Amino acid sequence: MKLVADSMLAKLARWMRLAGISVYSTPYVDDNKIITYVKRRRALLLTCDTALANRSKRRGFNVLLVDCNEDLEHQMAFVIRSLKLHVSDEPSMICTMCNSKLKKVKKSAVKGIVPAKAYDSHDNFYICTKCKRVYWEGTHWKRIKNRISRVKRII
Repeated sequence: MKLVADSMLAKLARWMRLAGISVYSTPYVDDNKIITYVKRRRALLLTCDTALANRSKRRGFNVLLVDCNEDLEHQMAFVIRSLKLHVSDEPSMICTMCNSKLKKVKKSAVKGIVPAKAYDSHDNFYICTKCKRVYWEGTHWKRIKNRISRVKRII
């Protein structure tokens, strides 16, 4: 199942990707353009906008209305539970920025691209196949894993 988050849920989309779940972000804020974007991809729309959700349902495609008043962890748990999605215990191989696949690259391939400290202290690097953003398991990785663990406890 393909998922598309509207712009109000951009942060949720990024964190779902960190949990290993592919979620596209719509580049539009206009409801008609969002509907066209989602329909073209034959996807399910994640939105906080009740009017947009109702218009989308009337046009015949699936929508999950997310409560924007909930904190991020509860939003993630709601989507995962509602759609019966799997959260991986392994590091995500999805680019948090563009939702494309990451591939592991040789350390030498990122020399001069990543900060020297990161290059010197890490051996595993990943690059997005589309936007070319480089990733590594830096000090922030523990915080990411902790948040995903909290989400799993809520589910």
